[in-house]
Amino acid sequence: MRLRLAGLCLALLSALALPVRAVEPLVADPAAAVVTREEAWYTAEVPVASQDLREREAALGRALAQVLVRVTGSLDAPSHPVLLRAQRQAEGLLLASEYRSVEERAGGLPTQRQMLAASFDPEAVDALVMAAGLPLWQGVRPQPLLWLAIDDGGGAGPRLVAAAQLNAVRPLAQRGLDRGLRLLLPTGNSVEQQAVDRVWTLDLAALTPLSALYSAPVVLLGRIGRSANGWSAEWLLAKNGVERHRWRFEDANPQRVIASGADPMADHLAAAMATRMPVGQPEVLVASVSGLRSSADWLTLAAYLQSLPVLREHEVLDARAEGLRLRLDLAVDRARFEALLAGGSVLAVEPVAAGEPPRYRFRP
Repeated sequence: MRLRLAGLCLALLSALALPVRAVEPLVADPAAAVVTREEAWYTAEVPVASQDLREREAALGRALAQVLVRVTGSLDAPSHPVLLRAQRQAEGLLLASEYRSVEERAGGLPTQRQMLAASFDPEAVDALVMAAGLPLWQGVRPQPLLWLAIDDGGGAGPRLVAAAQLNAVRPLAQRGLDRGLRLLLPTGNSVEQQAVDRVWTLDLAALTPLSALYSAPVVLLGRIGRSANGWSAEWLLAKNGVERHRWRFEDANPQRVIASGADPMADHLAAAMATRMPVGQPEVLVASVSGLRSSADWLTLAAYLQSLPVLREHEVLDARAEGLRLRLDLAVDRARFEALLAGGSVLAVEPVAAGEPPRYRFRP
């Protein structure tokens, strides 16, 4: 029947048997087509081989890299020198973490895999991104409505993928989630099923009335079918009823073909919506720090300074009863450095007149 995906080829369905282990829902509630900054974007889950310290440190770095991609909208964000240092010190941005075992299926057989879920401080991560001068994808994020038709070449023609067939598009939904986008899927009612040929031809205008029922400003149209080399996909991204971007992808692996709608979509939306903070030129500051009352406070401050990824080196110039005088060698300018301090809880920026050296206050 054209109203179901039951006829989709067995090869495709078996290839899409992916683990169900998302930290948050793969797709959005159709009743809400936009979303502001979610705490979920600052949580990532990565596989681990063990719970020993070295493995944990490496896993936290990988988890933070995932978060940085989400909040910047850029796949290149984790390779920025400042953010590379942050990944090696990811524990300092951590709010909570837990190990858990998840069930995966390989070749139809269940297996257990250990995962580490890590939640990072949103304010601190945002400040770190701004300090690095990278784009920050804040505010309302769209939840793209997916119109996708799949033809397995079996002679039944294209079939519409609706919410009930989430597993068929799990690679796309998961990759979208990795990029900070949660998809909407149509309910698959009889009217939508009758429009499958319009989906197959990527007829944006014909689908606009149906899309309007979901109040989704961003729409992703796609079609996937057999090709000489395996599978091919054609995608169309639209916003407010206007075509914004088209692309094609072909591969022997159906998972990669289905997932191919995510990255170009996220790249395009992030380029239009993310805000870049200029990093400025690196500076060397001579700053005073007050509020230190004990050797324990000094040790806390030293550990904090050591953890700051935008601080290349620091040196104590002198220590007095009223505080310390430090030389700070920054990888960014003073404004970005102090934006990062504001996202933390150890040093407060004291107001000073223009041209005066910076003053910071230790917050026990």
